[in-house]
Amino acid sequence: MRVHGPKLFGDWRDFGREYAIIVLGVLTALLAQSVAEDLNWRHKVKVADSEMSNELSAGDGPQAYVRVAIHDCVTARLDDIRKAVESSDRLRSRELIDSFWTPNRTWDSLARDAATASDVASHMPHNKMFQFRLVYNMIPSMQRLGERELADRGTLRALPASGGALDTSEKLAALDAVESLRIDNDAMDRESQFVLRHIRSLGIGLDSAIVRAQIGEARPHFGECLNEATRVVSRS
Repeated sequence: MRVHGPKLFGDWRDFGREYAIIVLGVLTALLAQSVAEDLNWRHKVKVADSEMSNELSAGDGPQAYVRVAIHDCVTARLDDIRKAVESSDRLRSRELIDSFWTPNRTWDSLARDAATASDVASHMPHNKMFQFRLVYNMIPSMQRLGERELADRGTLRALPASGGALDTSEKLAALDAVESLRIDNDAMDRESQFVLRHIRSLGIGLDSAIVRAQIGEARPHFGECLNEATRVVSRS
């Protein structure tokens, strides 16, 4: 007697049906996983976009706006300091140096760094990420400029307050610091204008409350000069 083992499938029709069920199940699982991953990346992209936009709207953007607004006022103040130093007037030079002010702030790219580290940046629309990249590529340079400006201010403030007329070595040291600060101010203005243009290209508005607060901080140092400059910047 021939004994037959159990058949896995009754016929090819059963086999095809079982195979189709298995394949459909696998495809459904893969599709569900793909949809879940896509939704997850969409959420991460939305969060990253929001965080970078907020960083530019409430942080770097207002700071850039203020730097453009105060540029001419800072230049005028440096001109006054130079005249006082060249005339060897120690008292007037110290008064102007002591009143000289520029914002001392950090320029941040934490949101962009987080998006890049988590690979979210590679899932963002190319054109938009390109605009973000243009803005954020300037931030390290602006941070270095701010640090250099702070050092140059320290050099300028090193001018002794006591003594008679400025001697040649004191005048040369002070004038060197003045011209370094002029270069810093011009560079910060150019880079700030670049940042503001590309923030606008991204459709990001500046946080008006923060802009007002930072302009308010600068106003006691520059008075009517800043009022006029702010009107010009706001129209541009």
